[in-house]
Amino acid sequence: MSEKLDTQLMHPRDQIAIIISRIYQRGLTTTSGGNISMIDDNGDVWVTPSAVDKGSLKPSDIMCVKSDGTIIGPHKPSSEYPFHIAIYKSRPDIKAIIHAHPPALVSFSIVRQIPDTNVIVQAKKICGPIGYAAYELPGSFALGEKIADEFKKGFDAIIMENHGTVLGGIDLVDAFQRFETLEFCARTILYGTSLGEVLYLTDDQIDEFDNQVPGLMSEMDSVSYPSD
Repeated sequence: MSEKLDTQLMHPRDQIAIIISRIYQRGLTTTSGGNISMIDDNGDVWVTPSAVDKGSLKPSDIMCVKSDGTIIGPHKPSSEYPFHIAIYKSRPDIKAIIHAHPPALVSFSIVRQIPDTNVIVQAKKICGPIGYAAYELPGSFALGEKIADEFKKGFDAIIMENHGTVLGGIDLVDAFQRFETLEFCARTILYGTSLGEVLYLTDDQIDEFDNQVPGLMSEMDSVSYPSD
């Protein structure tokens, strides 16, 4: 399967299979932990299955839950599928969700802390403000409510207490970039702390960088090319 992800042309099943493979192969979740979903223009949700090895998922393993509740595919949808639905209902602008158990972010979650993304200039803009959801039973309705409440506040990235992290995006590339960058920040802080005091950039320093960099073209913008 190609590692090149095209959010405009690829089927949701292919996109999800590529990203879950990246996450697992990079040691950012466990065999049984984490899930990914996308919602399409019809309101159908494509989601990783329950109880299937994350290291071996193929596009044909990805489940579809239709907008009328009909389930299509060879497995059961992820047991944490309900909180994905809760997020999509609370934030119609979000079209893709990644939930995983990356070691550095889980480390922050078990000491009830949120990583400061002011470690490098790009991270704060990519991650945005970080929310925090107190512990609830995984897969429960209560957990879905708590996570959805955080997304309603405008957060696109949430630390889940003694659990992991969940992030949303306008597409799967956007969500994955946010996920990867937040874990990078958490890991860098842990490494830095072992060497000495971590010194963060100020908001003014980050704003200075942002002001000199032209806005990047959105992945969802249509692009035309000259015939020559």
